[in-house]
Amino acid sequence: MDHAKANEAQSSAETDRIIAEELERLLESPMFVRSPVLSRLLQFLVEHRLRGGRSAPKAYAIATEALGRSEDFDPAVDSYPRVMVGRLRTLLDRYYADTPWIHRLRVPQGSYEVVVQHRSAPPTRSSDDAVGGDDVKAAAAAGNSGRPAGASRPSASGPALGRWLVVLALLIVALSALWTLRGGPGRLFAGEPVPLPLIEVSAPAAGNSPESRALARALDGKLRDGLRRFALVDLLSAKAPGAATPRTGDYRLDTSLVRRIDGSSDITLVLNRVADQRTIWSQLLRVGDEDTPEYVGLEPAIAQIAGDYGVIVRDQVERQPDNFSAGYPCLAQFNKVRQLRNTASVKQVDSCLRATLRGNPRDSASLAALSLLRYGDWQPLRRTAAGHEALTEARALAEQAYESSPNSAAGMFAMARAHFYAGNCPAGNAMGDAALALNPYDADMSGFLGLFKVTCGLMPEGEALLRRSLALDASYPGVPAVTLAFILSQRGEQEEAQSILDDMPSPSNMEPQYMMVRSIVLARRGRLPEARAQWQQLLDYTRQPAGAAPEVVVSRFVITPVVVQRAAAALRESGVVPASPAR
Repeated sequence: MDHAKANEAQSSAETDRIIAEELERLLESPMFVRSPVLSRLLQFLVEHRLRGGRSAPKAYAIATEALGRSEDFDPAVDSYPRVMVGRLRTLLDRYYADTPWIHRLRVPQGSYEVVVQHRSAPPTRSSDDAVGGDDVKAAAAAGNSGRPAGASRPSASGPALGRWLVVLALLIVALSALWTLRGGPGRLFAGEPVPLPLIEVSAPAAGNSPESRALARALDGKLRDGLRRFALVDLLSAKAPGAATPRTGDYRLDTSLVRRIDGSSDITLVLNRVADQRTIWSQLLRVGDEDTPEYVGLEPAIAQIAGDYGVIVRDQVERQPDNFSAGYPCLAQFNKVRQLRNTASVKQVDSCLRATLRGNPRDSASLAALSLLRYGDWQPLRRTAAGHEALTEARALAEQAYESSPNSAAGMFAMARAHFYAGNCPAGNAMGDAALALNPYDADMSGFLGLFKVTCGLMPEGEALLRRSLALDASYPGVPAVTLAFILSQRGEQEEAQSILDDMPSPSNMEPQYMMVRSIVLARRGRLPEARAQWQQLLDYTRQPAGAAPEVVVSRFVITPVVVQRAAAALRESGVVPASPAR
């Protein structure tokens, strides 16, 4: 009995020591340094454990003491502690995925208690071991005395040391195998790329009449056909091959269809996050009889759910804002950088895209993303050695994206963009049209292909695609919306141009292209003082002097020479900047 109590006390003390040491390492790691809220939460849970708490802390204590909620917090209606502990689990998993460990900290599902997980069971210790110190010290003492370890500690040191040597040998073999499989030292402890989220489409709820069932089948087909075309979600089949029951997706799209007396239908779309059964998006649409069974009116909803910065991608970055893991989290962060112009994260995104490609060198979406990132590096560094290097790599990555997946929209459009940046309009148009045929629901691709076509002089086609982009998803319109406003202003349609600019949300309305076009539209509407004030903001943004030529200013953020000349002419003609003196 006494031996059992002594061993139990020693085991508890050893566990507490491991927890305290792991906490110190975790709090000093870059992952946790970048996540102060989760660091504070982990520290609270560990301190509760080390203080001898006999049970896990309650949600109320976590919310008020660790997460800064007020004393009137009600855990019955607010799941904030559970959500944050879930994020802590994810961050711990990310840390230990990239860090070799013998034991690690875990917060089991359904619990708020910190526990220690051992990669293999730790060696047991006899009562002699407890008195005489650890195995390594015993072996060292035996060596110094000139006697074999077994002569002085026959019951403990020899067998215990042997077990440690076996564990060490197995660990070396495992790491060696991992080295070989992962391709060398640069990837030894790199985590596997995180896969894309799975979206499940439930069978639409509809009436039992033949007409309702037929419309429900058409609705199901439209949704499945649209969602499966996007690069940042995987569509879950109704049943996995050979499986008795369907697998579970990360998101579930529930739909219902109700027919009306006038022949139209009310369609309700509800997107749920499966992990916590939360509804994160919904939309009610009325579809006319003339729009069935094609359901063209559903296309904006499809684009907004699965687009590059759609509902699912935004859900990822909102729940895990500091997650730059290889794979899907990195692609989500890339699109956040693109849409929100968060330049502070560009280096992290560059690093995680390269880590993704080390794990899967043929990932066309990541190759295309890194190519676009490098084109962004090239733009401000043109005519420099660093700019030339960025341009060369951007082109090479686009070619790899296409070669890796010549039948994917991402690979094709990466190559189309490379052709356009090289001034090869025929090749760019051909590749761009082929990419758009693979995914006609992609608002981002439609918008930029429209921009490229306008640049190449294909005005009607380009304008149609720009309008299509805004119709699919106007959440983050950016450059395509500005381009459409410029076209309308050039044509004399100032009111519609102004309306498009006024509807643009932040941060799109802080971009240099927006400032330039808005100054032109304001001037043409007779609001010259406002127009010149907007131009001054652009000069400040580009760090140009007051008298800088418009060509110099515009070339800071526009690549194509013909577009620079058109914009400069419009700025002079509208009176935003003084006209060039006659020669």
